[in-house]
Amino acid sequence: MRHWFVMLLSLALISCDRAPHSRVEKMDTFNVEEPVPAPMGYAPSPSSANGPRIAYSYSVTYDFDERTIAKVQGQQLALCRKLGPTRCLVMSSSLDTSGPDDSVVNDEAVLLIDAHMVPNVNQRLDALATESGARVASRQVEAEDVTRQVIDTDARVRAKQALAERLLTIIRAGKGNVGELVQAERAYATTQEELDAARAAQADLAQRVAMSRVTISYHFSAIPSDRSPILQSLVSAGETLSASIASLITLAIGGLPWLVAGLLILALLRWIAVRRGWRWPLRRRSA
Repeated sequence: MRHWFVMLLSLALISCDRAPHSRVEKMDTFNVEEPVPAPMGYAPSPSSANGPRIAYSYSVTYDFDERTIAKVQGQQLALCRKLGPTRCLVMSSSLDTSGPDDSVVNDEAVLLIDAHMVPNVNQRLDALATESGARVASRQVEAEDVTRQVIDTDARVRAKQALAERLLTIIRAGKGNVGELVQAERAYATTQEELDAARAAQADLAQRVAMSRVTISYHFSAIPSDRSPILQSLVSAGETLSASIASLITLAIGGLPWLVAGLLILALLRWIAVRRGWRWPLRRRSA
């Protein structure tokens, strides 16, 4: 009887010992997920502690056959502003007022877009452009690994913050002579400035990872691409000649006041000479 009791107790202990291991293995298997390939333009979350920190930048160029740049740019900027400054921010935009005689127009817009939303936003930007007759002439994606910079900056922030706290504790304790306390206060002020600079660099890196820079270029050309090189050269020569004539007209208008002032001075000098009876020296006749 005792033999059977010992055997049952041993089996119970073995089962109790194995149960946690089997449960842990099941939890580990459930928590592990197979990595999914990231689509183009995907940037890891800035809150990921162990993942790489990648800063993405995009550039796209739209070619227009009609003068619809202003319309397309306005629609794209309105789309960005509608998303809100936390998801899309207009950094800069340029729009030249082109006249009917301008054969080439180039404009630009720079946006900061949430890194996870860039693929979808780019598709909507392309749709707005193609609906107005534009085509995507070029597209470029650049990725910069800033993981090491983030790690170094985070370590600098922690070190400066710990040093500032120690110095502040010494100052509040008030131990030591006046010179030592003054020196501690100066060290604390310097450390605080360095801590603020490190935090600013930390915030800048976080923004570069969280928000991707998208540069949009708009190009319009009224010169058909199927023209012969000779005709294109003649058109370019005509534009150069027009620009030169315009420069000469500007120079002439700018120099007109000086010419009038010079003539007035000469007339004044002649009037003074006549009033005083001055006579201009005559050239001697040759014998």
